[in-house]
Amino acid sequence: MNLLDLSSLGALVEDLVMGDTITISRPAGPPVLNPATGELEAPPAHLVYDGPGAVLDSTAAPGITVPVAGQPYPDDPKSTYRLLTPVNAPVAARDDVVRVVRAAVDPALIGRTWRCTQPGLASTVIAVRVTWLDENNPTPGSAP
Repeated sequence: MNLLDLSSLGALVEDLVMGDTITISRPAGPPVLNPATGELEAPPAHLVYDGPGAVLDSTAAPGITVPVAGQPYPDDPKSTYRLLTPVNAPVAARDDVVRVVRAAVDPALIGRTWRCTQPGLASTVIAVRVTWLDENNPTPGSAP
């Protein structure tokens, strides 16, 4: 069987587009009570991935989201950000947190975080992994 292999295209996209360093972390569980402060605190998250990636906003080849009429659609993100990672990177899960720790071009990305609204896409024919994101901390005055 001769399947279409897009690994060369994925390597090209990684070289040309994935210049940022991103982390993907997974919440470790519900908040726990800190007896010293009396406050609920989130346990340290598990680091899932630390490596090359790219965060693309809605101006980069936008997609179309169409909910089914009459059905709830809780994860219709206010922003349509996408994360690109290499295919060999771990697949992000729903509610994982993506953070840009180093930006190759735009320093405004550094420190910003996004929530994964769906697991990273998987496909028989794939060049790079795409994960849909919703920004956790949009800048004041930005469009919804």
